[in-house]
Order: sequence, then structure tokens, then C-alpha cells
Amino acid sequence: MDLLDAKIKLKETRSLFNEKRDETEEAIEAGDVDKAKELKAEVDKIRTDLDELTTKVEELEADKDEDEQEEQDDEQTDETNTNEGGEERMENRQILGGNNEVSEEVRAFQNFVETREIDGDNLKTDSGYVVVPEEVVNNILKIKQAEFNLDKYVNVKPVGNGAGKYPVIREGAVQGLPTVEELQENPKLAVSPYFELAYDIKTHRGFFRVSQELIEDAAVNVLAELNEYIGKLVAATRNKAILDAIEKGTQGEGGTNVKFKRVSAEGVDGIKDVLNLQVSPNYTNTVAIMNQSAYNEIDKLTDRNGRYLLQDNISAPSGKQLLGAPVEVISDKVLKSKADKHPVIVGDLKSGITLFERSQYQAKWEDYMHFGTGVMVSVRQDCRIADKEAAIVIDFSAPVEQEPEEPASK
Repeated sequence: MDLLDAKIKLKETRSLFNEKRDETEEAIEAGDVDKAKELKAEVDKIRTDLDELTTKVEELEADKDEDEQEEQDDEQTDETNTNEGGEERMENRQILGGNNEVSEEVRAFQNFVETREIDGDNLKTDSGYVVVPEEVVNNILKIKQAEFNLDKYVNVKPVGNGAGKYPVIREGAVQGLPTVEELQENPKLAVSPYFELAYDIKTHRGFFRVSQELIEDAAVNVLAELNEYIGKLVAATRNKAILDAIEKGTQGEGGTNVKFKRVSAEGVDGIKDVLNLQVSPNYTNTVAIMNQSAYNEIDKLTDRNGRYLLQDNISAPSGKQLLGAPVEVISDKVLKSKADKHPVIVGDLKSGITLFERSQYQAKWEDYMHFGTGVMVSVRQDCRIADKEAAIVIDFSAPVEQEPEEPASK
């Protein structure tokens, strides 16, 4: 481990030490003694690692000073050595804060966090309170969460107008041709092969204002991070439109409200009855979308032979499949349960739902009056149920365990 790696590791360990120490204090204040003891053991272990890393950094710095002294004794390499040392010192200044004065302030602040001792020469205070150095607060904290995009399961159709009608073919309505006598007039077929599905585009939009101070001073590219966040906003807008269509239904053929069929199912046999009897085998893109609670209950179900109902499927987002259908798991906050009934959406959403996509815009402008930058995003879309027979919504409940009957007394 070289000096730079050791310093980075030391900084990471200090951060972990502070985090675990704060968690220990919170556990103590909450009266959770057992958790506080567990955290205290972690803190002690991290403190040992911190001491070892501190010693390692000191040794590496001492070795570096000796090497520099030996190089300075050689006049022929003195000028080259000075340049290399300058570059290395500049690199360290960039890592620790940008200049020597600020670096000392950061070190003093880190020492205060660990020991609560104030170094009056390097640590800024205001009315007796410690002022956090600017480098510490300018880093953006990103909470990473798994993303899901339901639009990959539905039929996305770009459209060129704000409203219109789209022809939908009923492939499952094919009945075969009737028998006709010789030279008789062709009969009109009873079932129309298509109907016109109306759409009415709605606009979803908003903007952010970012200060120029944040753009200049942050340790990351704020606008790049914001662009990434906007992409998640667009995905969330699409997801909500699709889930709303599934939950509430949409305007369909003839202007009537159409919804997917909703049934209740309990246990292994209940799910099998629905999937085997009520989901048509004619559809080819069957998927099972469920919330966390449904997944948790179904994941524990076994058949009479002790085999789990959910089977491994490396191509499914969750790594599981339900009776051959890939499983997608959504947060309970997004797809909500009702009491002890948990939603499971099963079917071919490619055939069942059409997402009409008009446009997506993103604009950026200089906001001189607020000394900042404005970033706007707009999504224009509409979501409609095209085939209400293509999917079904299951309100699943876990089987109720029956208590064994007590033997009758003689």
C-alpha cells in the first residue's frame, strides 16, 4: 500500500468510525442496550483499524521524507526532484481540499469529530459552535436504489398529435370463415378484426433551479448528477401512468371505462387456478408483477412435494419465475397492498397496455436574476388499456394455518 492509498483508506475508515459511533449514541438514547453493545464492538474494531492506518500513514510519510532528503543530496537530480515533489504535494492538496490552509482546517475538523477537541488555530468556530469546513458539506450524498421501468413490459407507440385514434387488431378474436353455398353473396363477418383506441396526450413537466455557487463549489458535476436524476423522474412518471391504468382502468372502445379482471386467490392452489384457467395461453409475453409483500408470501409457498412455487430464472429481474412467468418485484410504497391482500399482476402487458408517447423535452438556461441555472423537463404521454383480456390482477393472501384439533376427551 503506497502513501496515497493509505490516506484514502484512512479517510474512509474515519468516515465509517464516525457513522458507527453516531449510531451507537442513537441506540443508547433510544434505550436499545443490545444494539448499542453490538455497535460498540464494531466501533472498537474500527478504532483499532484506524490506529493501524494512522501508524501506517506516518511510517509512509517518514519514508517519503527520507527519500526526498537522499534525493536532495544529489545536485544533479535536485531540480527534477523539486518538480516531482511539487506535483505530488499539489496532488495531496487537491485530495484534501485545494490548498494547505484549507487542508489543515479539514484535518482539524476530522480530529474534532473523533475527539471533540478544538484546535483553535485551524478549526473555525462561530459563537462557540464548530463551523463545518466547506469541503465536507459540498459533496452530494446519493442514496442508491434499484430502478424499475415498467415501460419495457408494455407496448410503447410514438404518436404525432396531441389526440387521435389508433387501430388495435383483435388477433385472439379469430373465429374462422363460415360455409357459403355456390354463388351466394359473401356474408358479413360477425367479429370486426380491429377497433379504434382513442388517446389524449397529457403533459407532465417541472423545473429545477440550481445556484451557481453549488455548480462551482460542489465536489461533483452537479448538472450531470441532475440529468441522471431527471432520467429517473421520467421513468417514475411512466411507471405511475402504467400502474394507474392497471389499478383504475382507462377509457377504451366506445369511450367506456375498461379494466383488467380482478380476482382473489389464496395459497398455492389459488394462484394455480387463476394462472391455469383465467390467463389465456394465447398470449406470449406473460409476466408477473408483484409488490414486496406478495413476493415475500409467495416465495415461502411450497407444493405438496415440498417444491417452492417460485423457481429460479436468471433472465427475470428478480431472478425468479412464477409458473413460467418472469417475476418483477415493486416496492410496497408504489404498488400498495390492501389489508392482508397483496396485488399480483399477471399477463401479457405488451398486448394489454399501450403507452402513447408524444414527446420528451429537456431544456437548460442561465437564470441571471437568481445567479443560477434552470433545468426543465417535460413528458407528454397517455396510457390506455388496449386488451382487457390480456392480463389479470390477483389479490393474493397467504393461506391461513389451521390449528390442530384437540382430541376429544373420553
